Amino acid sequence: MKDYLERILHQEVDVAPYRDQWRLPLVFRESYDLKQMTINGREALAAAPVEKIPLATLRKHQHQMEVYTGLPCVLFVKNLNYYSRDAMVKEGIPFVWEGHQIYLPFIGTLLDDHPTRTIVNCSRISFLTQKMLIMALYRQWQRVTVSKAAELLDVSKMSATRCFDEMEAINLPYLTTQNRARSVTADRNKKAMWETLYPSLRTPVIESYALMERPDKRLPLAGTSALAFYSMLAEGEYPILALTKREFHSLNLSTNKLVPAGELPKCVVHKTGYWIPFAEGEAIDPLSTVLSLDADERADPRVSMAIDEMLEKYVW
Repeated sequence: MKDYLERILHQEVDVAPYRDQWRLPLVFRESYDLKQMTINGREALAAAPVEKIPLATLRKHQHQMEVYTGLPCVLFVKNLNYYSRDAMVKEGIPFVWEGHQIYLPFIGTLLDDHPTRTIVNCSRISFLTQKMLIMALYRQWQRVTVSKAAELLDVSKMSATRCFDEMEAINLPYLTTQNRARSVTADRNKKAMWETLYPSLRTPVIESYALMERPDKRLPLAGTSALAFYSMLAEGEYPILALTKREFHSLNLSTNKLVPAGELPKCVVHKTGYWIPFAEGEAIDPLSTVLSLDADERADPRVSMAIDEMLEKYVW
């Protein structure tokens, strides 16, 4: 700590054990390695988490330690992502990210120790990133690098890099950085990983088309038709099929192929944003099936039971 600060700040830094630990509740004394440091005549509390602590908890603890001690509290972190870094700078939370950045607003210091990437402003996850995350869950990726992910997704390394940037932007816990190299590692508990991912994911369906005739081309089942394929749910009045947006032009849809309002179609085709091979191509994958169902469909008890049956059998 001391050597790194002096090397970057080019001034002497005094670091000693924090002598007034009695001021702090036990949870802080056990969760952080606490030091008292003096920089340019200003005293501060240095708090290094003993184990990884979520950003929301770090924010809360940092403020509370400042209140209890009456000193600026500087978080010393080793494993941080750029989303968390930007959030702490925006909120004025002092931190030292060793090997990367020092932010000490109480002495007017913001220093970068190595160049950083510009992280995308990710308000909605891309279809490729969603595909990557779901594949990582299914196949239990372990330490999959950008290059390996590009190979597994059959995309360019630049496209895979953008997926990693999106993961970092939305602060998903499956991205790790070691020696500046990023990798994806899936949770061994697939159900827990799905519950973590679900709020960040979106329906794969871009548009739906009700057709007067079923296409000659063999298409995988989608929506409730896919759910019926994977479970004991009864099939609907007409099949629901899927076609990726890349393949969609081959259907050559025109308005005279669409069913007039109020009439029963021969089939419905979902134009989807991605395709994950599953079930020998008979249906879209189970997790994307869940995402393709709307709120009214999921609220149906029969559909809800079929979802549980499908996930227990094919995913968990």
